[in-house]
Amino acid sequence: MIHKFTLISFSLATVFTATTWSAPKDELKIAVNAEFDTIHPLVNTMAAGGLIQDAIMRPLVMITPQGKPKAVLIKEIPTIENKKARLFTDKTGKHLKADVEFIDNAMWGDGKPVTCKDLHAGWKVGSNDLVATPNRDDYDNVQDIVIDNANPKKCSIIFKRPQYNYYVSFPRLLPAHLELPIFEKHKGHVLAYERNSLYSSKITEPGLYNGPYRVSELKQGSHVVLVPNEKFYGTKPYFKKVIFKFILNSTSMEANLMSGNVDMTSSSGMSFDQTLAFEKKVKAQNLPYEVKYVAGSMYAHIELNLDNSILKDLKVRQALLLGFNRSEMGKSFFDGKQPPAIHFSTPLDEWFTDDPKLVTIYPYSKMKAQRMLDEAGWKMGPDGYRYKDGKKMSLTMTNVADNKMNEMIAVYLQGQWKQLGLEVILKSFPGRVFFGEILRQRKFEMAALTWVESPNMVPQGTMSSEMVPSKGNGWSGHNRSGWKNKEVDKLLVQAGEEFDQKKRIEIMHKILKIYTEELPQLPSYYRSNTSIIPKGLKGYEMSGHNNSEYLQIENWHF
Repeated sequence: MIHKFTLISFSLATVFTATTWSAPKDELKIAVNAEFDTIHPLVNTMAAGGLIQDAIMRPLVMITPQGKPKAVLIKEIPTIENKKARLFTDKTGKHLKADVEFIDNAMWGDGKPVTCKDLHAGWKVGSNDLVATPNRDDYDNVQDIVIDNANPKKCSIIFKRPQYNYYVSFPRLLPAHLELPIFEKHKGHVLAYERNSLYSSKITEPGLYNGPYRVSELKQGSHVVLVPNEKFYGTKPYFKKVIFKFILNSTSMEANLMSGNVDMTSSSGMSFDQTLAFEKKVKAQNLPYEVKYVAGSMYAHIELNLDNSILKDLKVRQALLLGFNRSEMGKSFFDGKQPPAIHFSTPLDEWFTDDPKLVTIYPYSKMKAQRMLDEAGWKMGPDGYRYKDGKKMSLTMTNVADNKMNEMIAVYLQGQWKQLGLEVILKSFPGRVFFGEILRQRKFEMAALTWVESPNMVPQGTMSSEMVPSKGNGWSGHNRSGWKNKEVDKLLVQAGEEFDQKKRIEIMHKILKIYTEELPQLPSYYRSNTSIIPKGLKGYEMSGHNNSEYLQIENWHF
C-alpha cells in the first residue's frame, strides 16, 4: 500500500509541473499533522492546537520571531524602567506588582469588551487544582489581580515571587461572561469544567475569540474553518477564510500540496527529512513554493516515566543514552542540519553550554553502555535480550501515529537498543489521544516528545516536583517523567527570581549539571521549524519558539 501511494505522489508531481497554478486570493488552506484535542487557551498542550489558537486569540504580551517581547492586548509592557512594575517587600517576603491597561478597542467576537475581569477569570480557572492547566506554576504564582474601580481596563497583577521575565507569565484570558458560569457549575470535579467549556461544547461561539479570526466550523477528523472576526481591534485580515486540514499521515502532505488540496504546510507539518527532499524538488522542477527553515527553541528527546522499575535505575538511563548514536542519526535523517541535543537548553538560550566542565557529556559508546547494564544487574541471555531476577528487559516506546520522523527515530532506537539487549515494543496513538491522555495521565514508559518553549525560559513547568501530573492536581503540569529533585526545585525558583543575568546563568548551569547527571529524559536533537508556503505570500515570518507566526496572521497577504 505504501509503495502504491508513493507512485501516486510522483504522478501528481508530474501533472502539477505541467499546469499553471496560483494560490487562491482570499482563501488559505493549511496542512497540520495532528488534530488538536482542545483549543482552550488554558488547557491546550499540542503544537497544532497552539497554531490555531494563536490565529483566534491574543495574549497580553507576545515574543516576536526575533525573540523580543511585544505588547499585544495591553498598551505597554510594564517594566521597572517605565515604573509600571515595581518590587516590594512585606512580611511574607519579596513580591512584584505589574500595572497593565488593556487597549481601548479590544473586544470579544460577540462585542463584549476585553477587560481585567477576563484576566481575573483566566487566573481563577487556571489556578484551580482540578483544571488541567499545563503551566500551573504561572497561575499559582499570581497572588492577586486588583481591578481599578474606575476603569475595568486597568488592573494590577501581584506576583508572589518576582520573576525576571514576569511579562511572559501573565495569565491567559477567558471570556468571563461566557466561561465563568460554566466553571462555577463544574469546578468540583476533575476535568468536568474542560468537558463542559464552550471551547469543547460550542466551539463556534464568536464570544470565545478576540483575535483576527474566529472558528466557524469544526469537522472532527477533517478540518477546522476560520473566518475573520468582525470585532477584531487590529488590522483586518486579508484572507476571508483559513482552513486548517488535519493530515495525520505526514507522508501524504506532499501529495496534498501537489494536488492543490492544501496551499501550504504549517510548522506542524512535514517532517524535517521530507522538507529537505521537497526543497530539492522545488528547485529542480521550479515549483511555486518557498521552503522556510528557522532554528528553534525546541528540545526533541525521549520522555521517560521514572516510575517504571527499569527506568528508575540511573545506570540504565545512562546506558541507553550511551547506546544512542545521535551523531549518526543526525547525519542520516537530517543531513546534519539538526544537531544532537546535550540537554534541555537550546543554543538560543543565554545559559546554553556544551562545556564538559559544566555538564556531563555522553558520547556514543556501545561497549560502555553494555558494561553499565551488566553493572546494573541486567545479564545477557541466550536469546540476545537481557534479564534480571527472571524479568526480561523490555520497554514500550509510544509515538504519535503517522508521524514519519518519530516513527523512523523509534525504529532506529529499537535497533540500537536491541544491540544492548533491550527489547523495545513500538506503539502509536492519534495525536488527540497521545497528548490528551497518554502523556497527560503518564500512561507511557518511553515517549518521543519535543518541548517547544520561548528562549530563556526557566523550565519550572517541566522540571519542578510540583508539576508532576496526577489525578489530584487535575493532570496539570508538564513534568511527565515524574522527576523529583529538591535541589533542582530550589534552583528553579532562584533562577526565575534572579534579575541579574550573570547570576541567573550560573544558577541555570547548576541545573544543567544535575540534569545531565540524572537524565530524567534522554536528549535526542535540537529541532528546527520548517514550513512550505506558496510563492508570493507576504508578511509570513516563521517563529522558532512557542509564540508562533500565527500571532501575526493578519499581516499575511498576496
